[in-house]
Amino acid sequence: MSDLDLFASYFTHSNQEELFRSGLLVERWATTYPMLFDDDDLRVARNQAEGGYHFYEWLAAVLIYHTRGLLSLVEKYQFKRHVAKQEKLDRLMPSEVIEFLRSHPEFGGVQCPDLLVYRPDFEDWFFCEVKGPTDRVRDEQIEFFQALSDMSGKPVRLVKFREMA
Repeated sequence: MSDLDLFASYFTHSNQEELFRSGLLVERWATTYPMLFDDDDLRVARNQAEGGYHFYEWLAAVLIYHTRGLLSLVEKYQFKRHVAKQEKLDRLMPSEVIEFLRSHPEFGGVQCPDLLVYRPDFEDWFFCEVKGPTDRVRDEQIEFFQALSDMSGKPVRLVKFREMA
């Protein structure tokens, strides 16, 4: 896997990110999309949105839901402390894949793909890495994502955002 399959390319505007940083979109999206964002997501976003963190991941989850009808687990889904996410992981994938998500020291500090995207009936799923307009997929990520894809039998796809003029 030299590059990730492009799953979707979306446009965004800096005003959207400003609204997210202010907390307005965090609260609105958490209320509007409880099937996408749980209390843990809300807690993390409230603490970190001002710094610009999580905007593209949240926006990708919303847009994937609207354009494809798919649900997403947003970031940190592999950690046991996210109980609601763990219940969904258990329904979606074999325990060996979950363990690989939790511990992959041979890949250093590379984190799991940003989204775990799945059908509402839990019949299919895949991973998505989300990149903002100036972000790029690093070589270390490609290496880990390839191993994850090989191990799970599921693709790691890319959602790319471009800045609207």
